[in-house]
Parts: sequence; C-alpha cells; structure tokens
Amino acid sequence: MSVSIHAMSVFVRTVEQNSFVGAARSLLIDPAAVSRTIRSLENDLGVVLFARSTRALKLTAEGGRFYRDCVGVLQKFTEATRRFSVDRATPTGLLKIGMAPGVRRRVLLRAIPSFLRQYPKIEIILVSVDDRTQVGGKDIDVLLRARSVRQRGGPRPEPQGLVIRKLFQSSYVVCASPSYLERAGTPRHPADLARHDCIAHLNLDYDVAHEWRFVNSGVRQTVRFVPKLRVQGVDAVCEAALAGGGVIRTLAASIEDELRSRTLVPVLTDWECAGVPPMLAVYRKTRPPIPQLAAFIRYLAEAFRRYDRPANSNP
Repeated sequence: MSVSIHAMSVFVRTVEQNSFVGAARSLLIDPAAVSRTIRSLENDLGVVLFARSTRALKLTAEGGRFYRDCVGVLQKFTEATRRFSVDRATPTGLLKIGMAPGVRRRVLLRAIPSFLRQYPKIEIILVSVDDRTQVGGKDIDVLLRARSVRQRGGPRPEPQGLVIRKLFQSSYVVCASPSYLERAGTPRHPADLARHDCIAHLNLDYDVAHEWRFVNSGVRQTVRFVPKLRVQGVDAVCEAALAGGGVIRTLAASIEDELRSRTLVPVLTDWECAGVPPMLAVYRKTRPPIPQLAAFIRYLAEAFRRYDRPANSNP
C-alpha cells in the first residue's frame, strides 16, 4: 500500500466539492485524473470510498472514516511544512566574512553585535583577506573592501561572476598626530606636503597610494610624494599616524574616535581630498541567495548609512 499526500488531498477535495468535476476544477487538473486517483485509493485500501450514483457522490461508512483521518493528516502535514518554512525564512547558519586591508576593523566590529542580537541563529567568522580572488575560496561568503582604483586610469575592472554592492562612500581626511605637527609644522597648502613625512597605504592590489588629489573652489592640485613608510591596512596606517609617523589620508569613517579626541588632527581642511572609493560588499551570485548573507548585506547597508558622505568633486 502506498497512499500519498497528493492522493489524500484529491480525495478530501472531492468530498468537499461533492464531485469529481468540481474537485478537478479547484485543483486545476483533469477530471479523469481525479477518477483515477480515487480508484487507485480504493484499490490500495481495499474499500469502497464512494457510493456512486448518477446524481451525486455519497461517502460510504469506510469513506467517512478515511475522510476524517485524511483531514487530520493533512492538517498535521500543513503545520509541519509551515514550521519548516518559517525556519527557512529565519536566517540561520555560519557566515564567513573577509575584511580587506582598506576596512578599519572596528567600523565593522561595532556593527556586528546588534546584527547578532537581531539574528541570533547566525554565527560569524571574521578573517583578514589580502587577495580579492579569495572570495568563494577559503569558504569566504563576502568580502568587504574599498573599490579598487588605479593611481591613474580609474577603477580596475571587477572579476566576472561577482555581485558588487556599495555600502557607503565616506570622505577623505588628511591628518596627523599633534606631536608630529608640533615637530614638523602644519601644512597650509597641498604643495607643503612635499616637505612632510606622508604615510602611503597599500591597497588590496598592492598599489601604493602615493598620489593625493585636492580640490578647492575649482582649483585642482595633485601631490605626488615618495613615502618613507608604506603600510598595508587602514588599522596600521592609523596606528602609524598616532605614533607620530607622519601625515595620512584615510576615510573619515575610519577615525571618528581619533578626530573626536583630537589624537589625530585634520589638516588642509579648506581643500577637499578627491578620489574617494566607495566601500563595497563583494560576493558570489547564488540561486537561491544565502539567507544569512542577504540579511547581513541589508543590515550593513542600513548601519553604514550614516557614513555615506560622498565627495562632491571627485574627478
């Protein structure tokens, strides 16, 4: 005997419609299919379910008992599948996040606790990534990084098969520690940077960001310097500046605390430092989308909205 849920559903619908034709119409199937299903049920069960007549269908005693049992089974089946559907709708599981050198760790780490409270069934692993080809490898679900921009020639082309989602675009701040400025003086014009120790950031493609562009009332000034110190990672760049190593250019979102406490002091504030790359979430396209990843991307886009202050004069 092999009575299926589908056969039970057809039988219950036939009883409720009191007609093979009515059941077929409501189920959007052929009346002959309904008749075959009922006949197969009767053969499998070894009983007659309907006392057929030319006017109407009438349940037999066995048919009545089987109908009541079927209704109970179908209700339990519906409840069980709905429960699993709800579980699938609630993101759960492991999410591995890669952080590129251009991301200040604390910017992300401060956003994560609230996310985990909102989605308690998600577990997160944070790893440092120094190669953008690692997305999809090492089980990394998403890479957070700045858009890769050549020193000259605009953005680098993105690899195929990846989703590139912009999270925010902060503004650049040129700054240094009070101890460095006391020792070396404060630059008043971009050209003054030529006599200062400027710390260069190595991006994910190991390009050296040693050319800074400025705009002031339509006047453009490009400063190219030979760095004594090249550092990969925004955290390391900021630490070098805090230690008095020189002048840095970094995202305002990365040094909120330092600007507030004046442990780093902005300079050249009359000039806008141009060429700010947006911060991105990069991940592979999957069907269906990974629920915990989709929830994380939505959350970050909202959490980082306050950082989104794009520069007005990017060339």
